Amino acid sequence: MGVPGSLTSQGSPPGDFARIINTKPAKEVIAIRRRVRPIYSDTYPRRRRWWWTLAVVAVLALIGAGGWGWHVYQTQHRGAARYPVQGVVLTQADGYQDFGALHAAGVDFAYLKATEGASYFDDDFTPNYDRGIGTPVRIGVYHYFSFDSTPSAQAAHFLTKVGRDLGTLPIGIYLTYYGRYADEPPAPAKWRPALQTFITTIQRATGKRVVLMGSQSLLKQCSTVAPDAPRWVIGATRWPSADYWQDGVKRFGGYTAVAFTGTVAAFAQQ
Repeated sequence: MGVPGSLTSQGSPPGDFARIINTKPAKEVIAIRRRVRPIYSDTYPRRRRWWWTLAVVAVLALIGAGGWGWHVYQTQHRGAARYPVQGVVLTQADGYQDFGALHAAGVDFAYLKATEGASYFDDDFTPNYDRGIGTPVRIGVYHYFSFDSTPSAQAAHFLTKVGRDLGTLPIGIYLTYYGRYADEPPAPAKWRPALQTFITTIQRATGKRVVLMGSQSLLKQCSTVAPDAPRWVIGATRWPSADYWQDGVKRFGGYTAVAFTGTVAAFAQQ
């Protein structure tokens, strides 16, 4: 039994805590009791911290979603996509095409790869040309120009393979520094005359205009070749004088997209 009036007379706290306060003066015991906190005393601060963490995560998620949405908007409504006349570039890698579905998706024209150099012919050119020529999608054809074949051999190959399947748009001539030429481009003074010879041969045989397709820097190198022919720039930035712009963005379900940069009325005159 404790002495009446002492702390132990009111019931001793259990365990070590009881032993501590039973051996301490009354003032120290009161101080110890004040320092001892219930196990639930920090529940609400922890809960508040958890809610703050959750709020921060939610805000970051919204910012990320907003950023992705803005990227999609920029992709779909800026760049070449802002022009009213839209087209696609098709090769055999794209397979057979449903041109009715492409038109319904917003495609106004399609350029089909026909030939490359003096020997290559796109496997799907003829079937896709036949599928597309009777639809609202206007068809153009293009040749991949080679720095390794003579212009006369390339022109003969193109005319033989394409025949009368020339479409209703200017004949495209695609220019790029491929293969080893990407690191060591040929001197423009050597290939410009060959390009001009190819163009002259094609135009005399078909009576059609051509459009030169390539990067801005490459098109500048051949600015004196067929200067009246429209230009088709390939790159993220539109060349102000370009009539067509291929900005490198895939659209219409994953196709290489291109836009005519003029008006609908001007496109009708192409």
